[in-house]
Amino acid sequence: MAGVPPGWRAENNNLFGMKCGAGRCRGAMKGYSQFESVEQSVQAYVTNLNTHPAYSSFRKSRLQLRKADQEVTASTMIHKLKGYSTKGSSYNNYLFAMYQDNQRLIAAHL
Repeated sequence: MAGVPPGWRAENNNLFGMKCGAGRCRGAMKGYSQFESVEQSVQAYVTNLNTHPAYSSFRKSRLQLRKADQEVTASTMIHKLKGYSTKGSSYNNYLFAMYQDNQRLIAAHL
């Protein structure tokens, strides 16, 4: 995500810097997905977390919280992402900061 200029992310509603495989996303620029709206960006990100095999432990952690009747929040779940980045927990901290920075923007468009 560091290679994607912040203005490009905002202009293309790609809040999470989601990459796009060759031939897999229409309208992709520089290998990153474009979305028509912030809502579409958030939906794609949620779908990725809920379906990609790499995040199965994330989903198990969420299920454990629910079974224990504990609240599932973004601030808790971001830190449950294992293997999300080769940078480890430092990237999770970066992601959490990005979430906080974009929280009002996301809420305004949902």
